[in-house]
Amino acid sequence: MDYEELYEIIQVARGDEPAEFVLKNAEIVNVFTGAFENADIAIHHGVIAGIGRYKGDYERDVQRSIVIPGFIDGHMHIETSMLRPEALAAILIKHGTTTAIVDPHEIANVAGLTGINYLLKATREVPIDFFFMAPSSVPSTPPEIETTGASVSRDEIAMLLSDPAFIGLGEVMDISGIMAGRPATLEKLIAAANDPIDGHAPEIRGKMLNAYLAAGPTSDHETAELDEGLEKIGRGMFLMVRESSVAKNLKALLPAVNYITSRNMAIVTDDRSLTDIIEEGHIDHIVRKAIASGIDIRLVMQMASLNPAQHFGLNDRGAVVPGRIADLLILEDITEVYIRTVIKNGIVVYDVGQDLQYIEKYEPPITLKNSIYVDKVTPANFTIAAKGKRARVVKLIPDEILTDEELVPPPIVDSLVTGDPHRDILKIAVINRYSRDINLFVGLLQGLGLRSGAIASSVAHDAHNLVVAGVDDEDIATAVNTIIDMQGGQVVVNKGEVRASLPLRIAGLIAEEDSNEVYDRMKILTQAAKDLGAKPSDPFMTLSFITLATVPKLKITDKGLVDVAAGKLVNLFV
Repeated sequence: MDYEELYEIIQVARGDEPAEFVLKNAEIVNVFTGAFENADIAIHHGVIAGIGRYKGDYERDVQRSIVIPGFIDGHMHIETSMLRPEALAAILIKHGTTTAIVDPHEIANVAGLTGINYLLKATREVPIDFFFMAPSSVPSTPPEIETTGASVSRDEIAMLLSDPAFIGLGEVMDISGIMAGRPATLEKLIAAANDPIDGHAPEIRGKMLNAYLAAGPTSDHETAELDEGLEKIGRGMFLMVRESSVAKNLKALLPAVNYITSRNMAIVTDDRSLTDIIEEGHIDHIVRKAIASGIDIRLVMQMASLNPAQHFGLNDRGAVVPGRIADLLILEDITEVYIRTVIKNGIVVYDVGQDLQYIEKYEPPITLKNSIYVDKVTPANFTIAAKGKRARVVKLIPDEILTDEELVPPPIVDSLVTGDPHRDILKIAVINRYSRDINLFVGLLQGLGLRSGAIASSVAHDAHNLVVAGVDDEDIATAVNTIIDMQGGQVVVNKGEVRASLPLRIAGLIAEEDSNEVYDRMKILTQAAKDLGAKPSDPFMTLSFITLATVPKLKITDKGLVDVAAGKLVNLFV
């Protein structure tokens, strides 16, 4: 903004000159006081110039409709949607998300700065504001735990933080590295000492929490229990209440909301699938659920706008007051959060029933389209010789990315461990995608529910090696080889036949197709998995988190089974 523009805004605010755009007779939710105020909103050069009674070159009478600030998602991953950023932005704006804080560590673990730069460039001309956190978790675990495709160093983090698009350090997963004083981890924290630092601290409490906070992280989105959440708020942590497609923490954490604690809380999506966004919504869906649970509407609105804005130092947005960017939502119904109109930077970008104008795609570099190097596998690669009377099994926990550990007698035929759908025990394998040599580990999984066949994906947090779960070795091998042929994607196989697939050519994480085609293929893919008995509402997202070796309890990588609390590999047989 230059001198002339600023002076014009001042004149408009004083009422001396007409505004470019005035919303007449708005019922404004004041997120600072909680009051509802009937007034006009004068907008000039994309900024709210004044609240009161104003005239404008263009006036729109909203007839006492509720007006609230645009929603801000304080923590999300673009890659989880499996859409190009341009396509995702066009959907999010319809759901009232006008600003999103993005951690690009998914694509960074595959392709480092090349992947980060792709997301950065692809989000420059979209109708919402994406701000980035410099990824701290590339890799998220030491090399002896798993293989990843890239690393982001302390110097690279410092370089990223010099770009205004980067506003802090992304979620710090390496808790064991902090506690052990690992130089590579602490140097990243030091590089971001003057910026917001996102935490990632599931089940961290007491003195461990004290030490974690003393190292620098200021927020957490991995809390699943009320007592843990209250403890973290009490220690000054900014608690991000997550309601993703797998980890649904809203119900457990909403009792922590009151007129004191709520100012240190926000609502975030973290990992929300395209299917859920289209069918239920984004931040608007979580706001709707929070209101339905009985939480004061005004507190919920704060948690979805003002609170994340202030936490991240984005003091130019997050409220309907003079001097802020005119990111506004006009609601038909406040309790149902029915969004009639979205205004971004003072421009109406969406009216209900309207399709957004086409957003030109930014073409990713060719290297991102050829990121899976491993040679084809055979069924023999997935055999497990029986070496004990009991085996560790990764046990799924419904609606959580946490897993448990079970010690069970393994199903054995001819001295080889097999899947046993009658006991809901499957084979699960993770294959290193970054080398032509076939390096993998095969373990056991309980809770996925497949009665036959196999499902596989190149989306496997955070290293994004190939992950596959299935009943028999032949279908497991077919599923993996299909992913290799597609250069990334997700697939359902049964009796040697590919029943459904979704190519994810960009880094093995993002589809090239438009949102409608991706959505349709995801629906077919999910139904095909459920036809084989898959229990989770989103089988593929559930599968992707079984490899997340920073979240308790027992996980699996290409190197083996990981005891997350101990930060080490453990044997399959005991």
